[in-house]
Amino acid sequence: MRAVALQLVAIAALAAAGAIAVYAWHPERPPLYFNPHELKEGEVDLAQAQEWAAAGELVWVDARPRKQYEAGHVDGAILLNERDDFNALLMDVWDDLQNSADKYFVIYCGLASCKSSERVAQLLRDLSFPEVYVLNGGVETLRRGGLLK
Repeated sequence: MRAVALQLVAIAALAAAGAIAVYAWHPERPPLYFNPHELKEGEVDLAQAQEWAAAGELVWVDARPRKQYEAGHVDGAILLNERDDFNALLMDVWDDLQNSADKYFVIYCGLASCKSSERVAQLLRDLSFPEVYVLNGGVETLRRGGLLK
């Protein structure tokens, strides 16, 4: 019985050593833990968005439902979401969007985990707007930054 236990420990130690070696020398090794401050592809943080806004190079897009938008939004933000009629909302602001096509578009929605902003961002990219980003942290980030009115 003791011999079996020693063999199991030896096998586990060799497997762990192999895993550590592969991780240590892998050219594209992933992080060992989730970093909540690391931006995903297509995301932007509030500091960068504020830099763009200060330079007059930013268009805010609110991807929340109309009721939430009307209750308070970033000054100058346009409403585009999938819950209301996206195409109707788009047609209302199409000329403004076309005139701002060379600017950065930052989309936000109600929660950090909200997928509406990602879907609206993809729809805008599909319409050939090149610089479209999702705000990391959503509305909560805007509240902490004092931008939500």
